[in-house]
Amino acid sequence: MAPLIEFVEPSTAQEWAQLPIDPDVKLPADVQASIARGDAAYRKLKKSIRRKQTLPSVPAVATNIISSVIDKAVQDRRDAALGALERQSEGKRGQPPMLVRLRVTRILVDRHLAEGVRFATTRNSRMNKLVREDLNKMAARSRDRSKSRSKQLSADAVQRLLSQIKELGD
Repeated sequence: MAPLIEFVEPSTAQEWAQLPIDPDVKLPADVQASIARGDAAYRKLKKSIRRKQTLPSVPAVATNIISSVIDKAVQDRRDAALGALERQSEGKRGQPPMLVRLRVTRILVDRHLAEGVRFATTRNSRMNKLVREDLNKMAARSRDRSKSRSKQLSADAVQRLLSQIKELGD
C-alpha cells in the first residue's frame, strides 16, 4: 500500500515539470505544432522584452538643440508681447494663433542672425529659406500627426511669420 500513498498529484506547474517524461508517449502532430508555436511566441516575447530593456530611452541620433541667448529684459519683452497675443485670442471662437511656432521661429531667427544672415521678410530671402528649411525639418520629425503641425511650410507662410516677428520688434 505504500506505493499508492507516495503518488499524489502535483499541485503546481513546477511540480508537474519535475515529473519524468515518458519517452513512449507520442503526442499528436497538431499538439506538437501548437506547443512549438507557443515556444516560438515565448522566445519572441522574451527577445522583444530584452531588446526594450537594452535600448536607450533617448534616441541615438544627435539631437539638434537650438537655444537663443539674449538679455533677460529682451526675453521679458518678447514674452509679454506673446502673452498679449495669447490673451487677445482668449474667449474667441476659432483656432487660436500658433504662438509656439512663432516662438520657435524667433529662436531660429536669432540663431541665423548670430551666424551673420541678414533679417529680411521677403519670400525669396536667405533668412526665409533657412527658417523654412529648419521648420520643415522640425515638422517632419514631429510626432504630432495633425495636418497643421506636420505639413511643409510654404515661403509665404514663413514670410507671414517673419513679418509678425518684425511687427513685435525686439
